[in-house]
Amino acid sequence: MIRQRQKLRERFSRDITLHPQDIAVTSADERFLKRVMAVVEQHIADSGFDIQTMAREVGLSRMQLHRKLCALTDQSPSEFIRVMRLKRAAQLLEQKAGNVTEIAYEVGFNNIAYFAKRFRELYGLSPSEYTH
Repeated sequence: MIRQRQKLRERFSRDITLHPQDIAVTSADERFLKRVMAVVEQHIADSGFDIQTMAREVGLSRMQLHRKLCALTDQSPSEFIRVMRLKRAAQLLEQKAGNVTEIAYEVGFNNIAYFAKRFRELYGLSPSEYTH
């Protein structure tokens, strides 16, 4: 059971990295993750979107949401939201859907310096370097 949970965690980390919308629904954990990703996608531009809102829309308490996300993805809910936003930003940058500032605001970041810092931590490049 521990090996199976570890395989699920590895798979979800890889799937979220590559294609957040393409996870097949075959288990309760996968359905849960798909629902969480849909909620984050729905509120991706809302800088006021918080863990409490996410938990309410998913139908869990904050603590249950935290435990379940940590068990499945090794990420806290805030990390999960941030990574989803950064991955969407990377997709928009690749598509040249606007400049770095516009894209940062579009994915819910109000502070451009914080956006650039977190983007560099995830991708190893600044957002402007990523576009070139």
